[in-house]
Amino acid sequence: MHDVIHDMALWLYCECGKEKNKILVYNDVCRLKEAQEILELKETEKMSLWDKNVEEFPKTLKCPNLKTLIVACNKLKKFSSGFFQFMPLIRDLDLSRNDNLSELPTGIGKLCAFRYLNLSFTKIRKLPVELTNLKNLMFLVLDHMFSLEIIPQELISSLISLKLFSMYNNNVLSGVEERLLDELESLNGINEIGMTIFTTLSFNKLNGSHKLQRCLSHLQLDKCGDVISLELSSSFLKRMEHLLYLNIYKCNDLKDIKIKLEGEGTQRDVTLPNYIVAKENYFHALREVYIKYCSKLLNLTWLVCAPYLEELRVEHCESMEQVICYGVGENLDIFLRLKYITLNKLPRLTSIYGHPLLFPSFEIIKVYKCKSLRSLPFDSNTSNNNLKKIKGETSWWNQLEWKNETIKHSFTPYFQINPGAEAYLTDVEEFKCSGIN
Repeated sequence: MHDVIHDMALWLYCECGKEKNKILVYNDVCRLKEAQEILELKETEKMSLWDKNVEEFPKTLKCPNLKTLIVACNKLKKFSSGFFQFMPLIRDLDLSRNDNLSELPTGIGKLCAFRYLNLSFTKIRKLPVELTNLKNLMFLVLDHMFSLEIIPQELISSLISLKLFSMYNNNVLSGVEERLLDELESLNGINEIGMTIFTTLSFNKLNGSHKLQRCLSHLQLDKCGDVISLELSSSFLKRMEHLLYLNIYKCNDLKDIKIKLEGEGTQRDVTLPNYIVAKENYFHALREVYIKYCSKLLNLTWLVCAPYLEELRVEHCESMEQVICYGVGENLDIFLRLKYITLNKLPRLTSIYGHPLLFPSFEIIKVYKCKSLRSLPFDSNTSNNNLKKIKGETSWWNQLEWKNETIKHSFTPYFQINPGAEAYLTDVEEFKCSGIN
C-alpha cells in the first residue's frame, strides 16, 4: 500500500487522528524496545509486526488494550514463555506464514479472551495442552502445517465455543484424523470444517456423520491407498451443501467416483436421464476441484453434478481418457461457470467432453503433455467473451482438429506457447491474483 494511502487509512480508523495509536504497524521489531514505542503500545488495539530479519522478539510486551496481533517474521522460531502475559484483552492472533516458527509458548493458554488463532504455514510440531483453557476460542486454523505431529487428546473437544476448525493439507499421522473427527462431532457450535482424510476408516466416519457432512467446506483425500472406488449417495451429497473445495491427491488405486441416486428403495449410478435431478440438488457451493497423482482414475463424470464449478485442475492421471464420459447422443449444459481448467500430463486423455460446450465464463485453459487430446469442445457457439488465453505446446496446438477453419481462426489469437510445467504453476497464481487486483 502506498505510504500516503496507508497513513490516511490509519488516520480515518483512529477517529480522524484523535486516537492515533489505536493501530500500529512495525517493520522493525527492534523499535519495540524504545521508550516512546513502549508508551504507544499501552494505547494500541491492533498491531502488525512485519520484519523479515528479526529472529528473536522482546521477552514480553505490555499491551493492556491490545485486541488483535498479526506477526509476519520469517526468521522467528519461537516466543518467550511470557510474551503474551501482559496482553489480557487479546482476541485475535494471526501467526500464519511464519515459516520457521516451531513452537508456541505455554502461556498462550492464559489468554481467556481468545477468539481467533491462525497457525497456518508454520513449523509448529506440537499444540500445547494449555490450549484446552481457551473456552472462548471460535476459530482455529491449522492449514498447511506439515510439521504438526501432536494434537493432545481431547484438546479440540474442550474448545466448547469452536465454530470453525480447519486442518487442511497437512501430514498429521494416520489415525489421528479419526479421533479428531469424533471430537469435532461432539462440539455443539461447530459449523465449518476443513479436513484432510488419509484412510478409508476416516472417510467412512465422515460418510456416517450427517453433522460433519453439513459442516465440511474444504476436503482433501490424501494418499488413500486403500480406496479403489468412491460411491457417494445422493443423500450424502445433499448434506455436503457447503463444500467449496475438493482435493484428491495421490490416491493411486482409485479407479472411479460414482454417485448413487436414491429413490423409491433403489440405488443406481448417475445416468443421463438423471442429470437434471442431479444438477438441481448437488454441489451448489463447490467451486474448485483439484485431482493429482491418481494414476488409475478413468474419468470425472460426476462433475456434471457440480454446476457452479469455477476451477478444475487435473494432473498426473495416466489412465484418464475422458473428463466427462457420456453417451454420444446427449448434449449437456455443463461447465457454465467454469473459468479455468488445467490438464497436465494426461497421456491417454482423448476428450474433455464429446460435444461442444458454451463455456460462457471461460477465461484460461492450459494443456501440457496431453498428446492424445486432438480436439477441444469448441464450436461457433462457444463463447470467447471472457477468454484470455489457451496455453499449450506448439506441437499439440498444430495437431488439433477443428470442425471448420472459421472456428479455428476465432480461437487462434488466444493461443500462447506453454514452455513447461513451471509455467503451469506461475500462470495459476497469475490467474488468481488477477481476480484480487
